[in-house]
Amino acid sequence: MHTDIDIMDINPIVNVGTIKTPMYVLDAIWMTVLYEKATGKDFTVDDDYMKFYDKFVAEFNKSNDLKLTIKKVMK
Repeated sequence: MHTDIDIMDINPIVNVGTIKTPMYVLDAIWMTVLYEKATGKDFTVDDDYMKFYDKFVAEFNKSNDLKLTIKKVMK
């Protein structure tokens, strides 16, 4: 049985640091799927993807809110 999973139901960010000094790890596969959904392009490691990735990280660091970050990078 095959079940479709919506990537928006997955938390791709894990805090591997401490509360005082957080350090986050972002799941790469999730990020590539988000890139494909946002841009309509197939994933390749190129300048467009790196700009998208950098924008995602910058927006998340500003808000620390995953849903808000996704909304901003999907525009």
